[in-house]
Formats: sequence, C-alpha cells, structure tokens
Amino acid sequence: MEQENQTSAPDAGAKPASKPFARRYGFPIAVLVLCVILGGYLLWSQKSGSKLPDLGAAPDFTYQDIDGKTVKMSDLNGKVRLVYFFYTNCPDVCPPTTFMLSQVQEKLKADGQFGSDVEIVSVTIDPQRDTPEVLRKFGDKFKADYAGWRFLRGDEAATADLAKKYGLLAVKGEDGFFSHANLIVLVDKKGRMRDQIIPESSGIPDTADADDVYASVKSLL
Repeated sequence: MEQENQTSAPDAGAKPASKPFARRYGFPIAVLVLCVILGGYLLWSQKSGSKLPDLGAAPDFTYQDIDGKTVKMSDLNGKVRLVYFFYTNCPDVCPPTTFMLSQVQEKLKADGQFGSDVEIVSVTIDPQRDTPEVLRKFGDKFKADYAGWRFLRGDEAATADLAKKYGLLAVKGEDGFFSHANLIVLVDKKGRMRDQIIPESSGIPDTADADDVYASVKSLL
C-alpha cells in the first residue's frame, strides 16, 4: 500500500530562515580576496628591484589633527612621509603595525631626522569613534612623538575615497568593523608616492619589518 506524501503546514512560530552564507559574507570575502591579490602583487614589486618606482603624486587632503589644527598633506612636502590608514578599534593588524611604526620613529629619532626630515601620518578611517581624545590615547599607548607623528581625522566617506586614491580598500561592515588593506604608503619629499609597503603584521611571508621600512625611508633622504 502506497503511502501518501503529506506536506506539513509551516510552523507559525518558526524563525525566518537566515540569509544564505554568500549573501551575508560574499562582499567582505571579495574584499579580502582583492586585498590578498594586491598584497601578492606588491610583494612581488618590492622584490623585483632595489630602486623605488614613482607611483604618482600623493593625493592631497586637508584634515584635522588631535589638537584641532588643520594639516594639509602638500604642506608637508620637503619631508619623507609614511602614510598609514587605520582605526583604533581594529582587532588585528592596526595595533602591531602602529607599534612597528613606533620602532621606525625611534630609529629616526636616533639619527636626529624624525620630525625635521621624516613624518608619520596616521589617518583614521573611523572618525566617528576615533575622536581627538581617542586618537591621542592610542598614540600615547605607542609612545608617539607628536612633533613628527600626526594622527588625522576627516569625513568618513571622504576618507574611504581618499584611501582608494592611495591604493587601499576600506569597507565598513554592519558590525562596525572595517575590511581594509594593511599598507604603509611611502611618500618622498616632492610629494610622490614611491612604495606601498606590506607590514609583517599582515601575516604574509617575507614582508617588511621596522628595519626594512627604515631602510626605505633612508633611501629617499
């Protein structure tokens, strides 16, 4: 005797089905894949020759520092700059990369060149949470010397566009965290981008440590 196929009625109390994995995580995964591809290309570029290429003019911008003073990127021409896009709530790469930059700072201070010939420019991609007070606390944690290390903030959407112009992706997720490329952009005295450095905190083999970054800076002085 054949059994009839019975279709049960939907449970009125059942929870709606969650979004498929691809819809929930597809975009962040795509961003991550692009970052990995970019990282591999930049790593190959770093190893392909000792002379730093000219990657074009560093996009100009005008932001506020932790003291509320206006800082224009082009006004810093005449100095070598290390430009880093970050945010203080970053759960992984931003703190160790900032620590590495503090090591570079100390090496340059020992040479008497930090502030006078070289500056570090850290730009937050999360200005809503990274208030001047938060940025100062973060800088103090890494013993930043504010005579040569600028922590800057501007409009969030404009900063995302600016990061793209510097060759980085910065995408905010629904949870408030950002998917972003972990790169330090080296800018020479004339305001030309000369390298996109992959820090060792990125977890990619054979990437740059503090000595490598220091050597790249010194090559432009």
